[in-house]
Amino acid sequence: MRIRSLLTLATLLVAVAPPASASVGSGEGFRVERRALDAVRSLFRRSPARRAETHVAAFAPNHTTLVLYLDDATELRLALSAGQVLVGEASVARYHRGGELETAWRELVTDATQLPTPEVVNLVRHWAPDGLIGQEARAARAVRQAAETVDVSTGDVTRPQALEPAGPGGFTISLDRIGDPGAIEALLRQASRLASPTLRLTVPNGKAYLGDFSIGSEEHAAGHLLVLRGTADLYGNLTGNVVAIDGDVVVHSGAIVTGDVLAYNGEVLVLGGEITGDILTLSPITQPATALPADVPALSTLAVILRKAAGLVGVFLSLGVIGFGLVLFARPNLEIVSDTVSNSFGRAFMVGLIGQMLLLPTFGMLVVGLILSVVGVLLLPFAVIVYGLLVVLAVLGGFLAVAHAMGETYTRRRMAFGASVGSPNSYRFLLIGLAAVASLWGAWVVFGWVPVAGQLIQAAAILVTWLLGTAGFGAALLSRAGVREHFAGRFLPTDAMTDEYLWATPQFGVSAIERASSK
Repeated sequence: MRIRSLLTLATLLVAVAPPASASVGSGEGFRVERRALDAVRSLFRRSPARRAETHVAAFAPNHTTLVLYLDDATELRLALSAGQVLVGEASVARYHRGGELETAWRELVTDATQLPTPEVVNLVRHWAPDGLIGQEARAARAVRQAAETVDVSTGDVTRPQALEPAGPGGFTISLDRIGDPGAIEALLRQASRLASPTLRLTVPNGKAYLGDFSIGSEEHAAGHLLVLRGTADLYGNLTGNVVAIDGDVVVHSGAIVTGDVLAYNGEVLVLGGEITGDILTLSPITQPATALPADVPALSTLAVILRKAAGLVGVFLSLGVIGFGLVLFARPNLEIVSDTVSNSFGRAFMVGLIGQMLLLPTFGMLVVGLILSVVGVLLLPFAVIVYGLLVVLAVLGGFLAVAHAMGETYTRRRMAFGASVGSPNSYRFLLIGLAAVASLWGAWVVFGWVPVAGQLIQAAAILVTWLLGTAGFGAALLSRAGVREHFAGRFLPTDAMTDEYLWATPQFGVSAIERASSK
């Protein structure tokens, strides 16, 4: 039975093969051979191949889909969706959002909106984006393999076509020096991504074709040859260089190529022919995802200063808004913490320093204590969130209280020297304190670009900010977030003179406090 099958196969091959002496002009003989081989393969298929009749392309912010509708009332869905590469309903791999794979897939689906279905199937079959590794490379291979299970009608397939030359200043690829592939690698990569029937491409002293192309055994072609997304089958003579992009160059027996041969993302196969020049293969260069274009100009000193200034304004504007909220809704607590900093700065700083060192141990004990109980395990997520919020509020509120104390001290000293202050309130105190801290960072913004001095100013700004934040954190702990007044210095004798009266000028030797009590 096996011998009979082999005899039948041999008979079929002999019947469909063209005569050896026949002219194979314009690649017609090669297409006959391919159709014959396809017919033979169809005899051994376990099931009839499905044919794509139409297709639909869909775009969304998080996914890009290409659907091929088949003649057996089914469909083949290929999609990149939310980090997953989908073939049908199955996820075959993950991809990096915004990476090479997603960019190339969006370009392919965009081209699919302007191409007939047979061309779309062929486009997916030859889809090989540059710079893919790992899962993304496997995903592209899985997409190509899925498309290979879909057939298109032989009569519907667009025949290999010559690409029209681009106009003046258009896309041009010179093949005169392909012995140095690095010089044209960027152009070849761009042509691979843009290849479509509407592409206009100029090849000086040569021609460009899209799809499989062949030179017959009795043909003599002169000039360079560029084949995009197809196989260049050479049976005759060619005087010039040959380049195949996303395809192979096959030099058959009897063919002579007077020039160099280059396959970009493909192979060069010499099946008995002769090549007088160099044989080259070039794979797409993988570039790091973080690589920046070489022509990105460096920022000027003024631009750097403006960017830093914008960031500084944004930070302290946010602190001002939060501080105003504290004054509006928690003014008594803010004032107690502020008074604690003013009257017990050293103690507040030491408590804040110890508190910083105990933050992690306290958090660890809290987690362990909750885990040891059944109810505690359920409360653990909420306890972690509450603990983090309390720490942030203590540090941020303490820092704003320090700014309030700085502003209040400055304002009262001005009043003591007789200066007139419009409205000495907590809002003014807070703004003055934040402006004082911002001025130190402002010096770094302006002079940060100066060698050595810039680093010293930055280190000083960081150190001062940390000292103030630590003291504020300690004051928040000492005062129990503004509930305890023990360290605030608010317990004064009834006849003690406070600095609100220091601004007044005594009249006739009588102090202001005595004048106030005598009225």
